[in-house]
Amino acid sequence: MRINVRFIGIFVFSLLFFSANAQRTTKDSTRTVQLWGLSVGAHQPLVDMSENYRSFASAEVEYLKKNQDGIFTGVTFKALYGNSVKDPASIFTNLTDDEGNFLGVNGEFATIQAGLSGGQLLFQFGKLFKPQYNPNSGWVLMEGIGLGQHKIGLRDQRGTLPQLQSPFLEGYDRLHLGAYSNTSLRFLHLDNDERVNWSASLHVNLGISQNIRGYNVDLAASDTKMKFDAFIGGSITWFIPVYAKQESFYLVD
Repeated sequence: MRINVRFIGIFVFSLLFFSANAQRTTKDSTRTVQLWGLSVGAHQPLVDMSENYRSFASAEVEYLKKNQDGIFTGVTFKALYGNSVKDPASIFTNLTDDEGNFLGVNGEFATIQAGLSGGQLLFQFGKLFKPQYNPNSGWVLMEGIGLGQHKIGLRDQRGTLPQLQSPFLEGYDRLHLGAYSNTSLRFLHLDNDERVNWSASLHVNLGISQNIRGYNVDLAASDTKMKFDAFIGGSITWFIPVYAKQESFYLVD
């Protein structure tokens, strides 16, 4: 039986053409993607947390996975930091002279920096509910739950103040551990060409924590009651996307 070579060539070309056009793209189709992100943010403490701290910054490492239904799951670690202790002079008043200077060994002045030091590990889930620009970008509502801690971090630059070294330091640092939730509304942009991918987010962070030291030396009083921590803020995230293998529009049983 003779084979029409021309017919076969046209058939193969058409098959390749339509197969290429059947592949999903970020521009016109919902896609499965893993997102690896780095972010920076700024926050304002509220309620009990505001008694010890002013506004502070955050740095975050995030992993998310989005499926074709626009459902997100993932995990994030948020580091909290900043020179944001609200009134360090009152906390360390029994370690300073009348002018507020820290007196170290041999009568030397000690250089002390007090700041917030903390972190949160949260498991996240969310939904893309209002696509914009393409089916994979738009408004996303996220919820995270997990554990966290915060304390007054102290840095003795010269190492000349033994009163602020362990184990005495633990009486001043107000180390709190607790359970936290983070609700965020973010605008997610996944580029059509998969190059520039980012999100801008607003956050409300709530938690219940307790001072695990149980005692504050500067107040000469126990501290065992539960605290209601809260802070609000915003962040910018840069994502590296890893897309699943090209999904086809056509299903074969």
